[in-house]
Amino acid sequence: MVSVTLGICALIEERGVIRLIKEGFKEGVNEVILVTPNKKLAKTVQMTFNTSPSINIILEGKREGKSAAINKILRRARGDIIVMASADVRIKKGSIKKLVKKMIDEGDNVGAVDSHVMLLDSGKKFFNKVVNFTWMLHNLTMMQLNNNGRLGHVAGDLYALRKGIVDRIPAKVINDDAYIATIIKLKGYDVLHEAGAICYILGPQNPYDYIVQRSRVLYGHFQIYKILKKYPTTFQFTAFKRPLFAMNIFKRAIKHFGAAGILYILIALLLEFLAILYASLCVIKRSSPLRWKLAMSTKGMFT
Repeated sequence: MVSVTLGICALIEERGVIRLIKEGFKEGVNEVILVTPNKKLAKTVQMTFNTSPSINIILEGKREGKSAAINKILRRARGDIIVMASADVRIKKGSIKKLVKKMIDEGDNVGAVDSHVMLLDSGKKFFNKVVNFTWMLHNLTMMQLNNNGRLGHVAGDLYALRKGIVDRIPAKVINDDAYIATIIKLKGYDVLHEAGAICYILGPQNPYDYIVQRSRVLYGHFQIYKILKKYPTTFQFTAFKRPLFAMNIFKRAIKHFGAAGILYILIALLLEFLAILYASLCVIKRSSPLRWKLAMSTKGMFT
């Protein structure tokens, strides 16, 4: 019988954590490991679940960065499969089971299974549509690379990994999810995408938060290349290596959004340039902020 650990790193997302733990137990998770520097959040979880022995709360003395929190989960987890979930996600019913089932069904050579990330706010506001366009590029890339057997990336919002392949990650690493997936590929294991395992996130609600979020991701990608000499298989870096592949993805996204998609991508490119500029400045200055600024507009409904 395969055992499953649900690992959660949280700062302020009280409602999100409670919802995640309840959903995890409904889907057969054997234990939950919560890492947080927030005493109030830890106490709320204890009171909500009556200090359940299946919930292991690790209270940090101070905010040490997500990689340090992930290492605590990797060290303490007893499950054969570890499902990592961000505290600011909402999981569609059955998604954890689908991640675990995919890993079991596809065999021991599968090191990680990624979920399919969708936006909770993809509809009415103009800026939401810009963000949704960029996420569509990401998801189309993940699905196509998965079909081609070339996927080497997971989104940190929700994914499963096989215990023992990655024991720890460097504390200075910003993008823990991309680092883990890259290490798994370098060790000869497969990374798969499960389109039926869906999690919902709240995208950035303004340009400032978009730049904050994207600069962190881009800095992390540059950092991974510096450490491992390999870029994650995201749309941006795939476009440099395989421009025709990226153009096909781009055309499919434009077809979905119509002519308005051209405007969305122009705005997204401008914001991406600003994010790259900020991330590059951090690289040049050799500044590695482990406690990166929070994109607060992505947290609202989870706190």
